[in-house]
Amino acid sequence: MKVRGIQFSPVLGNIEKNTGVHMEHINRAVEDRVDLIIFPELSISGYHLKDIVYDVSLTPEHDVIRQFKDVSRHIDIVVGVPLEEQPGIIYNCALYFSKGELLHIHRKVQLPNFGMFEEQMLYKAGNEFRTFKVGGFTAGIIICREILFPINAYLYYLQNVDFLIGISNSPHRGISKEGMSSLKLWERLGEVFAVNYHQNYVFVNRSGFEDGMGFGGGSFFAAPGRGIVKKAEYFQDDTFDFEISLE
Repeated sequence: MKVRGIQFSPVLGNIEKNTGVHMEHINRAVEDRVDLIIFPELSISGYHLKDIVYDVSLTPEHDVIRQFKDVSRHIDIVVGVPLEEQPGIIYNCALYFSKGELLHIHRKVQLPNFGMFEEQMLYKAGNEFRTFKVGGFTAGIIICREILFPINAYLYYLQNVDFLIGISNSPHRGISKEGMSSLKLWERLGEVFAVNYHQNYVFVNRSGFEDGMGFGGGSFFAAPGRGIVKKAEYFQDDTFDFEISLE
């Protein structure tokens, strides 16, 4: 299975422009015979939504959702969206589209609400880590802060997950001689998931600046039993491809 991660900087609150960027990447991936394309957390809206969250959240019947369903007839897609499933109730979600349908929704369970993060003020927390089938793989999704607690990946391990998808909006911080400590943290966790839990693990982070905050990029793929084998650039927009196999 050929997979492509898209590390980019969404425009805050501009659903139309961000959807266009998604479709450009998706069309290019279809031409390149990619099977699955993965975008970062809240890729369709940007991160610091604050007072505009109700204006930009998508309902399940939204035209943008329909567009992703239509194009998923040609390629599987993971996209991050603020999803309003009931009036006034919004979740920070990762949506998995496949074969013309919305196959799976992961509603972020652990919502940070300290310092620069205000997610509990905006979103309702999810309450489950549920698996789904992708071809012959058993897949699961974790979003940003959920990655920081290895127990969540372990919950998927107990459900026989062999393909774990992590999407994030992680800022870069903690400068040291070894580099940005925040970026190294994601990499250490990826090594754990791949080596200790024997999962195909992909981490897709965003890049760019938003509301004075810089996002670190540094997306990667970690192979089971081996660790990180493919990395995107730090800080800047990038695209990276890898393959996963049941062998």
